Amino acid sequence: MVCLSGEEVARFVTAPPEIKINPNGVDLRVSEIWKISEDSVSTLHGKIRETTEQVRIEPNGDFYELARGVYRIRVANEVSVPAGVVGFCNPRSTLNRLGMIKSQTGIWDSGYKGFGTQTVFIPIKLFRIHKDEFWFQLRMHTANDSNHSYDGHWQNEKPQ
Repeated sequence: MVCLSGEEVARFVTAPPEIKINPNGVDLRVSEIWKISEDSVSTLHGKIRETTEQVRIEPNGDFYELARGVYRIRVANEVSVPAGVVGFCNPRSTLNRLGMIKSQTGIWDSGYKGFGTQTVFIPIKLFRIHKDEFWFQLRMHTANDSNHSYDGHWQNEKPQ
């Protein structure tokens, strides 16, 4: 796989909000955050994909204040992964260094289009992050098989 340049990746990301172009990808902001209760129940069966007991988190002034726990986070920019390419969305290394742990779920297949979500775990007492901070970096790599395109459950996912 060959990594596309940040300028190339930026062509497949809608703005606003502003993105930050890096040598090998683009940084993205978030639009929505939900805390998943430790008492939640998740169900995956065919077209049923749901998690109970999620609470939307709003900024406290200029900062999101995330207490210890699990969060579902929606990126603020619509992403369109072109044919022959796969997208990887990972937290910026700064977030990892400061105590955020991200689940490894950010793989977007060729043909995916939507406002993707990520799951993160905060193992520390409190993680304060400015509402306009860049959270994730999207990278895209060429893929050998360009004859198939994503047509799954999350195609065209949008903010709620």
